[in-house]
Formats: sequence, structure tokens, C-alpha cells
Amino acid sequence: MINLDGVNLNYQDKQLFTNLSLNIADGEKVLLDSPSGSGKSTFLKMIMGFVQPVSGAISISGRVLNPESVRDIRLQIGYLPQELNFANTSVERLIKDVLNYSSNRHIRYDEDKILGIFNELQLDEAILKQSTTSLSGGEKQRIGVTLMKLVERKIYLLDEVTSALNFELKELITAYFLKMGNTVVIVSHDDCWSQSRVKKLRWHNGR
Repeated sequence: MINLDGVNLNYQDKQLFTNLSLNIADGEKVLLDSPSGSGKSTFLKMIMGFVQPVSGAISISGRVLNPESVRDIRLQIGYLPQELNFANTSVERLIKDVLNYSSNRHIRYDEDKILGIFNELQLDEAILKQSTTSLSGGEKQRIGVTLMKLVERKIYLLDEVTSALNFELKELITAYFLKMGNTVVIVSHDDCWSQSRVKKLRWHNGR
């Protein structure tokens, strides 16, 4: 599913990866378990083609990531960052706008499905009509998870997506992603991930 072969990457005047090779299989749940500052968030950006390695090859679903393939590859990926800066609108309008992106227009707006996801994530149904500016950090993260679920990507890249949640909700979101059949790559310092049944990937000095 995700394969790196001899990847070398310089980023912001720092050598982050040196001859890095690894494989993440279809459906695997993987926690990037390297120390802070080792390039975990940059790794996610590299998988999406926003950061280009100096040398080596990255393949997603058997296709080499390059300028010709990057758009199609991104359509397979859902990325959820730690900081979510939603437009100043209602949650309902936000969801409709996301589903109106050209890559998502095949997905019908289904309020019953959305409220079903809200229920799974312990979000009040009334939030659908609220302004995004009224949302707490934890509510924003769960709206982000809702959007990820709605757009139905093969690969989910999660960057500190449980950081603003209490312990109970951290456990809930962890279990929510682990039960999916999708490939999930996680960057997190939360114990809920490190203590769960995930594969841990660690590199040392970029290798």
C-alpha cells in the first residue's frame, strides 16, 4: 500500500531521512513512534507529495509518487491535521462545501448518515446547525473525523487528532479508527495509540 525505497529527504536545512525504506500494508494501522523532531509530520506530507525527497522512491498502491501521479494518489488519502481552521460558517454548510469539492461530488449529502456518525463520536446533533466558531477544540477534531469518514478514502493520515480530547474520547476515537478496514498512519504522543494494537514504526537518525 505505502512503500518507501531508499528515501533521502532534506527539509528546512536538516537531513531528516537517510536511505529510509519501509512498507505499510493494505489495512495496517501504524503509529509513527520516533522521537519529537524526527520528521513524523513531514513524513505524512511527503506521502501526500507536498514535500519531495532528494532521492529514492515512494509508491502508493503500486504507483510511484511523481508529478504525473500525485493528483490521483491524493484522491486515495484523507489527511487530518492537529490544527483545524474551519471557515466561519455552520457545521452543516462546512460539510456540504467539503462534499462539493470536485473529488467528492460523487458523495451525496445524507443528514441521517452524518447524525449517525455524530452519535458514534458522541457529538450532539444540534452541533450540525451551530457555527464553526462556537466549537471547542475537541468538537473540531471530531468534526474532522466525521469529514474523514464521509469522504471514504483508502488511506487516513492522522496528525495528533486526539490531542484536544479527554481520556474517554481519546479511547473512543482510537477504537473508531482501529476497527476500520482502511490503512491508517498515526502521529500521536497519546498513550491511547501507543498502548493499542497498532504496528509501531521507529526510525533513528533518519534511517
